[in-house]
Amino acid sequence: MILYLAPLHGVTNRVFREAYFRHFGGFDGAVAPFILAVRVAKAKPQHFKDLLPGPGAEGLEPQLLGNEPLAFAETARVLSELGYRDVDLNLGCPYPMVANKQRGSGLLPFPERVGALLDAACAVPGIRVSVKLRLGRSDPRDILALMPVLNEHPLSRVIVHPRVGTQMYRGVVDLDGFARAAALCRHELVYNGDIFSRAAFEALRARFPAIEAWMIGRGAVSNPFLAEEIGTGGAVRGDRIERLRAWHEDLYRSYRDVLCGPAHPLDKMKEVWSYLGASFPGKARQLERVARAKTLAAYEGAVSEILGVMDC
Repeated sequence: MILYLAPLHGVTNRVFREAYFRHFGGFDGAVAPFILAVRVAKAKPQHFKDLLPGPGAEGLEPQLLGNEPLAFAETARVLSELGYRDVDLNLGCPYPMVANKQRGSGLLPFPERVGALLDAACAVPGIRVSVKLRLGRSDPRDILALMPVLNEHPLSRVIVHPRVGTQMYRGVVDLDGFARAAALCRHELVYNGDIFSRAAFEALRARFPAIEAWMIGRGAVSNPFLAEEIGTGGAVRGDRIERLRAWHEDLYRSYRDVLCGPAHPLDKMKEVWSYLGASFPGKARQLERVARAKTLAAYEGAVSEILGVMDC
């Protein structure tokens, strides 16, 4: 069994990943949130800042978003020069501002365009290419028409989130749709979507016993122990609250070190709590205070009521 941390745009960035992996285990690798595939001559140095070599880069796979083959290939070459050997093509982003430009899930109805991207990407020396996608933009049959294109390219893996793009994250995952795609896929297949508990994971593993690799995103931020729980059958080491407190303080300090002023660290931490709050169902009042905090002091006071005294 292999577990990957999924990319959550704006959340699982480098600061988050480094703090997360200092305190929690269970994952075998991670896919980074996407960066745009760009012509290198137009790229600014900060374009690659989240992917620069350093702590936390081991086992990390960059993800690219775009629809221009030359830009994709040039960006992949830069990543190769940075030491990466794997790159993921984002065909899953559901947000209209992306999909309406025929990027992310917006490319799914256009197999020929995906094929051109993969032709360029797979020609980059020393780079293995994976694809992360949904069942379709609005039609879950898109993936069935696209699968022959994926099968004819030497991909390292195919990661499927069984929703359509227009669904965003609403409703339930389409497990029958995933099964239809799995029956056609000749590559290693990774399941991604709505794994929020060990029980949910076990139910999915029972439904799809041939799947050996799994990807968890929102569930891992909602419950940072989830990958450990899956790997150990439910046991985790140490005291949960103490570990959560230590991780929170690490992450909070790290954001304050790299971001200017109080507003930016607050925004980042509030976004984390929009997921993490699910682990504290009895703390609705304190979680509301976190969401409404305008100052670092107000934020720290609210979090201390949830996790205990903080040393910030």
